[in-house]
Parts: sequence; structure tokens; C-alpha cells
Amino acid sequence: MRNALVRTTLVALLALIADVRRPAAQFAPFWPPEPQTLAPTAAPPADQAEQTRTAPHRSSKVHRKHEVVRPPPNQRKVAEKNGYKRVSDLVNFPKFFPGLGIIFVKPDTLPLGPFLCFDRRDRLVATVYMVPNEDIDDHKSLEGAGSAAPVDHVSLYFNPGHPGVDVPHYHVVLWHVTSKQEARVAK
Repeated sequence: MRNALVRTTLVALLALIADVRRPAAQFAPFWPPEPQTLAPTAAPPADQAEQTRTAPHRSSKVHRKHEVVRPPPNQRKVAEKNGYKRVSDLVNFPKFFPGLGIIFVKPDTLPLGPFLCFDRRDRLVATVYMVPNEDIDDHKSLEGAGSAAPVDHVSLYFNPGHPGVDVPHYHVVLWHVTSKQEARVAK
């Protein structure tokens, strides 16, 4: 009986001094909780449904964000939206000029340019400035619009004149492709 009295007294003392509220800080669970999502109101697209079926399980410990890869915009269409016209629509000039490709220009920037040269798949391959010899002889300072595309190499050559720029001039060609890739506009 004496042991029972001691046990009861100890329990009563512990009850008086013990804080039985929930602890303020708790250990974090070993596995992070799954993010809560609301039920979809419509069926997910087919590719998203496939991702859901092949998503890694909780035990994989790897959480990946899915990125949408979009193709780059069609550069020729962007140029047309910005006021560039096909040279062959402005003057008697071939639609595809071997060595430069399909050429576009803003008519109000003639004769200097820039002229944008595209391959048959609408990829920008070069930007051309046509500098009249007269402007070079007169030591004129010329400024043309810069190129947003990276430049791989530059070509400079003389031209006696052609439709659109009838005076003798130099072509300053900023190539956005390698020398090997220039073949895309060779024929």
C-alpha cells in the first residue's frame, strides 16, 4: 500500500509541474509534404496526363520543374511585322539571290540598309549594309541599325550596282552563321 501511495503522490506532483500543452516546436517530417492542389475543373491535356502517370513517387526524393520548350519565333515574320519588305517585291530582283538568300529591307533606309538575308527556312543568316562609293569618297560618317543577332564573321566586297542600289557600292556583310553554314544560301 505504501508503494501505491508513493506512486500516486509522484503522479500528482508530475501533473502539477508538467506542461501538457502541445510543444511549440516540432521536428519536421522526414519527407516533405506533397503540395496541395485543387481538383481540376476540366480534363488535363494529353501530355500533362502522361506526365502525371509517369511522375516520380514520393520516395524518389527528386522534384523537377517541367519547362515548356517553345521554338524560336519565325525571324522573317518578325522582320515583316517591323516594316521590312522583300526586295524582290520592291524592285526587279530575284526572290532568292544566290550567296545572300531571300533579302528584306525597310524602303526608307535605302541605300544603306540594313538588308536582312534569310535562308529558305526563314532563318536569319546575314545582315548587309550597302555603302555607296560616293559616301566613302566624301568621308561621310554612316550609322546603320545594329544587329540583334550575334555576328560570326564579316565580309566586305565591291558591287558595281544592281536594282535597288544602282550606284557602285560596297557590301558589308555581317554573317550570323559560320563560313561553313553560308552554303545554306549558296544555291
